[in-house]
Amino acid sequence: MFLKLCLLASALLISTHQTEAKTDKILCFFASWAGYRNGEGSFKPQNINANLCTHVHYAFLGVNSDGTLKILDSWNEIDLHGLENVANLKSVNPDLKVLISIGGWNAGNAILNGIVASSKLRASLISSCLSFFSQWGYDGIDIDWEYPANADKENFVKLLQEMKQAFGSKYVLSVTVSANPLPSYDIPEINKVVDFINIMSYDYHTADQPQTGLNAPLYGNSMSVDSSVQSWLSGGASASKVTLSVPFYGHSWYLQSTSNHDVGAPATTGIAGPFTQSPGVLGFNEICSFYSDWTRVWLDDAQVPYKYDGTNWVSYDDEQSIGLKAKYAKDNGLAGVAVWSIDTDDFLGSCGTKDALLQAIKNNID
Repeated sequence: MFLKLCLLASALLISTHQTEAKTDKILCFFASWAGYRNGEGSFKPQNINANLCTHVHYAFLGVNSDGTLKILDSWNEIDLHGLENVANLKSVNPDLKVLISIGGWNAGNAILNGIVASSKLRASLISSCLSFFSQWGYDGIDIDWEYPANADKENFVKLLQEMKQAFGSKYVLSVTVSANPLPSYDIPEINKVVDFINIMSYDYHTADQPQTGLNAPLYGNSMSVDSSVQSWLSGGASASKVTLSVPFYGHSWYLQSTSNHDVGAPATTGIAGPFTQSPGVLGFNEICSFYSDWTRVWLDDAQVPYKYDGTNWVSYDDEQSIGLKAKYAKDNGLAGVAVWSIDTDDFLGSCGTKDALLQAIKNNID
C-alpha cells in the first residue's frame, strides 16, 4: 500500500511538473484592419497560417454603454465576412481556438471603466459574449483593457470571476496586460480565474521619444522582456498561464547625425512604411522587403538587432531575436508566446521563408 501511494505521488508530481513546464501556445493577434493596407501589405483572414497558431485573437471589438459587445467595423467584420472567415480557420486546424479581443490602445480606459462597476452591466457583457460565441463559433474572449484605474481593481476581478463562472471550461478567458504590473491589477486573484495572462512586452521605447531606443529588448534594466516577465511572476502570476508578447514590427527614427547611430542617439520620429503608413512604425515585412540593405547591428546584451542607413534608424525583431524570446519562454516554463500582430510577418515569403517570424517561434518551442 505504501509503495502504491509513493508511486501515485511520484506520478502526480511528474504530471504537475510537465503541465507547468509545457510551453506550446502561440497566440496570434490579428489586426482586422490589415485588410485595408496597400498591395502586398493587405492581410486577410485567409492569410493566417492556422497550423502555426494555437489561438487566433480577432482584434478588436468594442463594448456599448449597455454592456453589449460592439462591432466596430461592420463592413469589414460582417459584409466582408471577417469574423466568419477567422472562425472558419478551425476547419483547417480543428485544434485551433479563435477568440475575440476587446479593447486595445485606441479604445482607452473608457471601454470598461463604467461597465465593471455595475453588476447589471457586467451581466450584460457576459450574456452578450455567450450569445456571440454561439452565433459566430468563437471559443472565448481576450480583454485588452488599457488600462484599469486603481478604483477598478476590485471590480475588474469581479468581472473576470463572473465571466469564468459563466464560461466554465467551455470558453477561453484571457487578459492582455501592461508590460509591468500596475497597482490596479490584483495579480493573484486575476491569476486564479483566467486561462492566459498576455504580457505586452514591447513598446518599451517609441518613436515619439527624442532619442533612439529599443522596442523590445529581451534583457536590460527595468525596460526589458525579462524584467517584465519576472515582475509578473513575482507578483503572483503562474508561469503556466503567462505568455510573453513579441512585436512583429519596429519603431523608426530619423537620426540627428549620421555619425551617431547608437541606442540613445538624438532623433525624431522616423519614416512610415509603405504598407502600415504610420510614422515611426515599420512592419517586419516592410523592413525585410524595402530596407534589407540597411546596416544591421546585433546587441549581445539586449539580444535584439537594430538597423540604420544614413539618418534612418529602426529597432525591430527578426528571426534570431524572436527565436531567442520563444526559447526564453520555454526555458522559463511559460505557457507560450503571443504575437502582435501576425499581419506584419513576411506572410507572402517575399524575403525568403513564408511566415518567417511565426516559424521562428514554432521552431523554438517545439
